[in-house]
Amino acid sequence: MFHAPRPHYHHRRRGRNDQGANISPMVIMLCAKVWQAYQDSPVKPPVTFGLAAYNIAAHVYPALAMPFSLGQVCFSTSAFWAAWCARDLAEVAVRTFGSVFTHADDMHLYWNMGSLLVKGVLLEDRLGSEALAVFVAFSIVASSGIQLVLAPFLARAFGYDCGCAVGFSGVLFAMKVVLNYGDHAAGSDATSSVWGVRVASRHAHWLEILVSGYLSPRSSLIGHACGALAGMMWLQLPLLHALINSLKAGRARRAPARNRFTDGRGTAGRRPAPPPAEDQPIPPANRDADEVRRRRVARFG
Repeated sequence: MFHAPRPHYHHRRRGRNDQGANISPMVIMLCAKVWQAYQDSPVKPPVTFGLAAYNIAAHVYPALAMPFSLGQVCFSTSAFWAAWCARDLAEVAVRTFGSVFTHADDMHLYWNMGSLLVKGVLLEDRLGSEALAVFVAFSIVASSGIQLVLAPFLARAFGYDCGCAVGFSGVLFAMKVVLNYGDHAAGSDATSSVWGVRVASRHAHWLEILVSGYLSPRSSLIGHACGALAGMMWLQLPLLHALINSLKAGRARRAPARNRFTDGRGTAGRRPAPPPAEDQPIPPANRDADEVRRRRVARFG
């Protein structure tokens, strides 16, 4: 997540154009990267690539996919509560969900979508497409709710201004928490290197949040942390796990012979029936009269 206002010393980075199309070399490279990843992937996870496509569309042509300026869509506690008190539910929804699919500039979009292509594919393979969609919605709502609680406390206690943020980073950190906790059990000795510092893999995301906040002052440190906390909430709520298990069971009952997503050629549907083995009897519908007669003679003499 990035704070919406852009300081002057970032003028070299091409910002989001709310009036027209945002076509730049960085966006073209991102589109090529997404397309190449889609072509090379043995499976085609629809939710992950759908999220990437919508994020890019909302940035490239906001008038069509996200018709709001950064000031209208960015998430801040003051703007949220002002809309809530005015009973403007449309603005509440736009600031809660629209801010996640809006990016401040081309570089912000590029790095977030590159991260989504890795984390989203892994998590969709682990949870399933329906469950990943539920997870993304939960992460958006939960991270926003946590920020609404923490921001006033940080402002009063430390004078910290959370600002008005946009971007998909909060959901990405929620994904990273779920992946880290799924890959590394409590007490695991596995370690990861974060900018040369060795840290337990299970908790590497916290150091990444601190490092990203230091190296990129425009990034929303609180937004990233709230995303990670949303991921931890997901892991601790048994009702959500029951929902995910029911979705998986329902999918297995509906289509036991389907691929997880699609086959390697990108076509959806049931797997093609295997050709009959030579030693298996050919169904009567597929035999001609001479073949039936020959088999009967060979069987009964």
